[in-house]
Amino acid sequence: MTEAAAQPDQSNDVFDRLLGRKGDAMRLDPAINAVVKFLGARMQTILQHAGFEAGLDVMGQHHSTASAEMGKNSSGAICVVMGTKSPSPSAYLICDYSAVSIIAEIMLGGDPEFASLSASRAPTSMERDLVRQFADLTGQAIQTTLSTPDCPKTIRLAQTVEEIRDGEDEEPVVAFETTLVFGEAKPTLTLAIAHSLLLRMARPVRETVKKPASGGVGTPNRNALTVKVPVSGSIQLPPITLGELAALRTGDVLALSSEADATVKLKVKGRALYDCSLGRKGANYAMCLQRPHEAMAEVLNGIGLSIPNPDLEETYDE
Repeated sequence: MTEAAAQPDQSNDVFDRLLGRKGDAMRLDPAINAVVKFLGARMQTILQHAGFEAGLDVMGQHHSTASAEMGKNSSGAICVVMGTKSPSPSAYLICDYSAVSIIAEIMLGGDPEFASLSASRAPTSMERDLVRQFADLTGQAIQTTLSTPDCPKTIRLAQTVEEIRDGEDEEPVVAFETTLVFGEAKPTLTLAIAHSLLLRMARPVRETVKKPASGGVGTPNRNALTVKVPVSGSIQLPPITLGELAALRTGDVLALSSEADATVKLKVKGRALYDCSLGRKGANYAMCLQRPHEAMAEVLNGIGLSIPNPDLEETYDE
């Protein structure tokens, strides 16, 4: 690749890093709007369920980095680094010393009538641990707000800007300015959420099944067998007239088959894979697998397994 050809790729790489992933900044807007509108209510509900009396208001947001937000607190602050997969950070809770004292009061079940912003000293080890616990509750609020499969949990506590930076590739964040409401005390916190976590909003991780290489049997992908799929059954009822259909009412009972040989189809995501017969196992109804469809063989062949398939067998008349 020539130097001229490589230049656009480098520019795109920088552009993608600034935005968190491939695409443009507009992809972050749904998640940002959800945090602004719903995070406060989610946080208050979680705190109430945990037995704490406090509220949270999101006042605004801007694009930044965690180290830049930490550096704004010249009088002293601590930062709880959270992540869905350790040690990769995906969210940060940044509190100045006065906010730490209020969080400690909340987590100790203090009375909001006597809360005041008075602390200007570094937090004690007990107060730091209480802020960690508060951050874990905040992670639950983030998860429910963004509808992500994983909950951001505490990875570590940082008390200086240098402790936040993870090498040269510090991921950009959206910094949400929030006010913690506890009686008359209303300290300001900064909740910074990484672009990668915001982009996961309501987007579960897709399961992929690796097919064997063409031209050979390949190695069976045993990991594919752990993927959970919804299974349903459907049964073909005997035909009835339009008059009988119109006369049906709630509570009526329909006979399956006069010959008691009703055929049931076992389906996965609406696709029939087996013909079955209806029976019992103990006190429960059951389906006895009798004949696989061609679709079942295709599914198993796709992950390197195989089963006998009567659909593909040739028959001859004597």
